[in-house]
Amino acid sequence: MTWLKITELKNNLKKGNLDNVYLITGKEQVFIKDIQAAFKDIMSPEERDMNFSNFDLEETPLADVINESISAPFFGERRLVFVAHPYFLTGERVKNVVEQNVDLLLKYIQNPTPSTIMVIFALYDKLDARKKIVKQLKKSAITVNAGQMEGPILIRTINNDLKVAGFEIEPAALDLLVNKTKGNYSLITNQLNKLKMYALQTKKIDQAAVSALVPQSLEDNVFDLMTEILNKNIYKAEELYNQFLLQKIDPILLVAIIISQLRLLIQVKILSEKGLTEGTIAKNLRLNPYRVKYSYRQARTLNRKRLQIMYDDIVNLDYQIKSGQGDKELLFDLFIAKFA
Repeated sequence: MTWLKITELKNNLKKGNLDNVYLITGKEQVFIKDIQAAFKDIMSPEERDMNFSNFDLEETPLADVINESISAPFFGERRLVFVAHPYFLTGERVKNVVEQNVDLLLKYIQNPTPSTIMVIFALYDKLDARKKIVKQLKKSAITVNAGQMEGPILIRTINNDLKVAGFEIEPAALDLLVNKTKGNYSLITNQLNKLKMYALQTKKIDQAAVSALVPQSLEDNVFDLMTEILNKNIYKAEELYNQFLLQKIDPILLVAIIISQLRLLIQVKILSEKGLTEGTIAKNLRLNPYRVKYSYRQARTLNRKRLQIMYDDIVNLDYQIKSGQGDKELLFDLFIAKFA
């Protein structure tokens, strides 16, 4: 198996060091677009018009992809074939898609056409390593990870991006930005465009700008509600709850999010008490490191028994609402009153 970093891939493509089959994994859209552009740049616009194809395997048979891949380039040196949504590389069941003859791809990647570059974008959480086609791809293809950056690498990349653009960001502002975007580099890049416009004169992005301009997700807003409940601040908790109702957010959704967040807090509390670090917990639970980081900080100050009682109550509340045992808005309000 040959793994390349994105920078190594781009350098190879610029130098003309090309392979015939590439496997792109991960979901970071900024990186995926960058990789797609790098491959397209190996051809002139005229060549791309004649020799570039993009297939969606949820809609197109593999036979069409292979026929295109074995065809000689037309007025050019090579063909470039992008292959999207190879759902059969995962263990997931996908409905309403074209049924594929995977053996066609298996045979092709064992003996690819020398003049064709096939790039397979397997943008899934996990590939099924037990499948023959996945094993063969890992053996034959050049694999490039376009997944999310984490920790110091992400922080360093953001600071470098801003430095190149002539900006800087306060550490506290950067920490808040990363937390609000869950460390998603694509979201961070989008928000930075807005923040740079705001800080056009000072060239410095502060915490106030991030607080004002970067929106919180519904999950984060519910986390704030839960924090006020845990801190026994009933007035603030009621205020936040009324804001949700004004936005016509169903209490059933609030309950579902709180169940998930309390479950995570309990898990993090137990694992941290056993001496596990944030990174190890995130890896074991297969969760975003920034979500675990936030929970890790909060869990240290909370009583596990109280968390468990609150969790049991919110699960019971979920059952009461769904079984029609009372008005859902009132039932949730009583839950706030009990714990806040």
